Amino acid sequence: MLNNLKTKKVINACFAISMVFLCSCSASFTYNNLSWLSSFWVDDYIDLNKTQNKQLKQIINTTQAWHRSTQLPAYKQDIQNIKSLFNSTLSTEQLKKQVVFAKKHWQNLLEYAHMPLAELGASLSSEQRGELLSNIQKQIDEEREEFNEQTPLERKNDRLEEQIEYYEKWVDELTNDQKALIITANEQHKDSKSLWLEYKQNRLNVAIEIFKNKNLTQNELIAQLSTVIKERERYMSEALLKTNEENLNLYINLLYQLNTTLSDKQRQSVNDQFDELIDTLNDIIQS
Repeated sequence: MLNNLKTKKVINACFAISMVFLCSCSASFTYNNLSWLSSFWVDDYIDLNKTQNKQLKQIINTTQAWHRSTQLPAYKQDIQNIKSLFNSTLSTEQLKKQVVFAKKHWQNLLEYAHMPLAELGASLSSEQRGELLSNIQKQIDEEREEFNEQTPLERKNDRLEEQIEYYEKWVDELTNDQKALIITANEQHKDSKSLWLEYKQNRLNVAIEIFKNKNLTQNELIAQLSTVIKERERYMSEALLKTNEENLNLYINLLYQLNTTLSDKQRQSVNDQFDELIDTLNDIIQS
């Protein structure tokens, strides 16, 4: 069970894998058509010209080829390792190490793609830059408005409902004792949404200042944009980093506790979920 959550971390670590599990189409179809699917997403933010569209598709295709050959096998191995840990005697230290390791998958993607994405950003006209920044700001404002529409209690209750639903997906049916563990962890969890919104705004503000700076050479512009794309933690507050760490420890402890309560039937359900994830990755790698 604890590894199942870890698996979610792995899946969410990469946009390609995330899309696979969010889309109703087959995993292979979705992954293999990321180029045109991504175009729909980009269109929500900015209108690219013909040359820029070609540049974007090249970035996506090159990144996808690299991702299929290097990252998907790594995800698969990661899940297999987690499954093995899940079926052996676990410690919270082992589990945390695996979770932290999984979080690096997303950073690997940024490390690979940040420079060509920055070069594309540097090619934008003043009008395109304004359009992009305005649409990102609009998205942040909408998230903030949605966040403020709920009370802290409503947000906590919604999170609990999502947590119960998620864990039941993996173990089929939770016992009352297991639900009690999840409820306790949810009560202790610190809502970091406002801090994440602050981080997003900080990062956007830096991008705005970069695009505004008329004194930058093309190379300097690309270098600074690449930093904004790649170095996410640079724009996170100490409060957010601290809260993330505290919530991570809560998460690890919950998984460890739940793992000790699983029945044979529940443990088999979790193993089935792991096998399904591995089969899905095999299908994508081989397609």
